[in-house]
Amino acid sequence: MTRQEQAQDSGAAEEILRRLSNIEKKVESLDETTAFAMRSSRDEHRKTLDEVFGKSWRRAQVYLAANGRRSVNDIATLLGMKPPNVSIELAKLEKGGLLSVASTGGSNYWGKKPIDDSLGISDYLMRKFSLNADGTEKA
Repeated sequence: MTRQEQAQDSGAAEEILRRLSNIEKKVESLDETTAFAMRSSRDEHRKTLDEVFGKSWRRAQVYLAANGRRSVNDIATLLGMKPPNVSIELAKLEKGGLLSVASTGGSNYWGKKPIDDSLGISDYLMRKFSLNADGTEKA
């Protein structure tokens, strides 16, 4: 293979990597785009939130505690709950499209999606269940 062919192959590989990174950025922003679009119909979505959370004070606690990126054990310790119970609630919240999970070094870290800010989910739950921003009980 000539140097010119090697340079062309290298350039093609770099172009593929550049395109892949752009695709990844677009996928990450899909949640943000969706959240922005949902702002206009907040009241409609509040009904859905009531269906997801109902009267589940524990589920609201777990959701609020998943602020930033926290592991199941971090959330369980913060709330004084057992990790298996936290895992159950996290799975329901992820299935409902409210939380995302990222795996790092064999551990899963949970966090809220951009929809939280758009719909004011945390504020709504803090008022409804009289909880602090981290899911702990108000004193």
